[in-house]
Order: sequence, then C-alpha cells, then structure tokens
Amino acid sequence: MLPIVADVALGAPRNGIVEIAGPQRAPFNEIVARYLKAVGDPREVVSDPEARYFGGRGRGALARAVGRARLGRIGFDEWLRRSQGRA
Repeated sequence: MLPIVADVALGAPRNGIVEIAGPQRAPFNEIVARYLKAVGDPREVVSDPEARYFGGRGRGALARAVGRARLGRIGFDEWLRRSQGRA
C-alpha cells in the first residue's frame, strides 16, 4: 500500500479526498488484535458494538473503503511482516 500512499502524497493536489485501502476487509477489532499479537502485546481487544466511526453508526465495525478507493495489493498480514523487518 505504501507506493499508493507515496503516489498520492507526492502527486498534484486534487482538491478533494483520495481514499486508500488494502485489498481485504476486516473488522477493526480484528485488525488491532492481529497487530497486537504480531508485536507481542498480550492485551485483549474488546469490541464495542455501540462505537461510532466518524460520528456515524454501523460503518465502524468494518474497515473498508467506499466509493472509488485506490486499493493496495499487500494484505494486512504481509504488511505486518514487512513492517516488523524494518523495526
């Protein structure tokens, strides 16, 4: 996903929003739990069904892009593996 982030960051201003997402959908609590496990953090992740996402309900449960997002080719687990190699 980094090449897309770099492309957008270095590109000309678009006077709007450019949404960037990974190729997979996953609940936020699952993403956080996978990250914590990968970095050796033993904390338990507890999801909150009443949690809001940017003030709205429903969308927060699932990390996903809507509309015309630019999708990366690297999944979350691969990104974690690559990130830990640099840490």
